Amino acid sequence: MAATILGQAGYLVNIAGDAQGALASAVKAAPRAILSTVTLPAVDGRPWWERLRGIIDARVIPFVFLIGPSGTAADVRGFIHGLDECLAKPFRVEDLAQVVRTVVARSSDPTDPPAPGMPDLRRLTPPPPSRPSQWLRPLLALRGVLSEIGLPSLLVMLEMERKSGILVIEADPGTARLFLRKGRIIRAEIEAAAPLTGAAAVYAALAWSDGQFEFLIGDVGGVDEIQASTTFLLMENARRVDEANAPRGGGS
Repeated sequence: MAATILGQAGYLVNIAGDAQGALASAVKAAPRAILSTVTLPAVDGRPWWERLRGIIDARVIPFVFLIGPSGTAADVRGFIHGLDECLAKPFRVEDLAQVVRTVVARSSDPTDPPAPGMPDLRRLTPPPPSRPSQWLRPLLALRGVLSEIGLPSLLVMLEMERKSGILVIEADPGTARLFLRKGRIIRAEIEAAAPLTGAAAVYAALAWSDGQFEFLIGDVGGVDEIQASTTFLLMENARRVDEANAPRGGGS
């Protein structure tokens, strides 16, 4: 959602599916600002933003940290005074746009001398994208409703096209996120009363016949946690459905 909002606002945005992917992306091409939750898994035992700042000179890249309703700015280790910002969830669209404008403005003119006590922005000159698809605008590639195109057909199409990105599905049971790399689902999660991850989340989402979906293009890094092709997942799901619907034998 945040990526879509920023893309529609005219920003060039790169998506990372996890902490490792975010680290690799930021090292490859330093961004003007980074939007991140504080709950991403640690990298080598350290918060990923501390790891980033330890391997490249990223002290002048401002972060927008998304804080949960019960969290505070004190939850963020490595907070840089005067550059970084925190944004509490849930937030309004205009709040996100405003805070991103604020932090981007802080690094928008690297020719200006630094203010007293502030890092020297002139030290940071982000390189151009290494390939045209690295920075995306707009991010939203596909949008629709499951009643018009079912999730199995959608996944087959994305596999055939070898697309990478995040498929977000909003339905009554909850919100599903399927992370695709070159057409394969490598991770999946469902936010609902009973959260699910992995292949179980895929099978649960395949049962949804109503809802809305959006596909956001972007590089998705990290380990393939599912280790199965889309074809296998669909066949296994069909087998499970048939098994569940099969009449139960019983005595006379």
